[in-house]
This record gives sequence, structure tokens and C-alpha cells, in this order.
Amino acid sequence: MTTADSATTPDLAEFLVSCWRIGAGQDRNRIPTSPWILDRALKDLRDSGALPEWARDALHFADSRIGLQCIELQSILEWAQSAQLTTAPNPSYRYAEIAISEKAASVFLRRLNIRKTDAERWGQQLRDRVETAKAAMAAISTP
Repeated sequence: MTTADSATTPDLAEFLVSCWRIGAGQDRNRIPTSPWILDRALKDLRDSGALPEWARDALHFADSRIGLQCIELQSILEWAQSAQLTTAPNPSYRYAEIAISEKAASVFLRRLNIRKTDAERWGQQLRDRVETAKAAMAAISTP
């Protein structure tokens, strides 16, 4: 069982990408990477208590000059890309393609002692919060 003290960047990357792949519905092949969107969604999910305790405790957030940031997210996304869990973000840096199959995601989740039903729920909740964050961002940028 992973704990906050032992949660590594690879654990967090495998968890995030696998939950997204398994639970994000038709959006499961593209994970957002643009600033603020995924950060806000992860914070909302963490604050709701929905994530496993080790993941909640391993994610930290700060208000920065560009808005809310998950301190670990850049490292998580970079590790996911270098481990070929995702592709490099598209030229606009808004999305990365998920490069692992659902079967591979299931293997990662088993290693992390995560049930598939929990991963599906967290992936769906994360996707829903991403949509909420996108809508909030659109409302801010609309004159």
C-alpha cells in the first residue's frame, strides 16, 4: 500500500493516467495539460476527499502568478511522458494523448492496490471537474 511518505512521482503519474484512461469516458484518450485546468480539477477532487489518502496527502497546491498550481503536476506530467504513458503535449500544450491501454492501466492500478471500480469513479469525477474548470476559465476570459 502506498502512503503519502512513500508516494513517488511515478506512483502519482501511473495513478492519474490510469484513472483517466479507465474512467474518463469518451475523453479517455486525451488528458488536459494546459495551465490551471488540471490543477483546479485535481484540487477540487482532493478537497472533496474522493482520492485515496496517499494521493491526497502527496498533492500540494499554491496560488502563483498564473493562478492555482499543483506543485507536483509538472513533474507528474513530465514523468508520464518520459515513461511513455502519454505523448508529448500537442503544439498548443492543451492536451497529451494517453499512450497506454486499459489493460496496462489495470496493471498499474493493481500494483497501487486500486480497485478498477474506484479508478473508474475517480477518472469520471476528474473529467467532470476538468469540464467545470474549463467552463470557469472560459467565463473568466470572455469579455
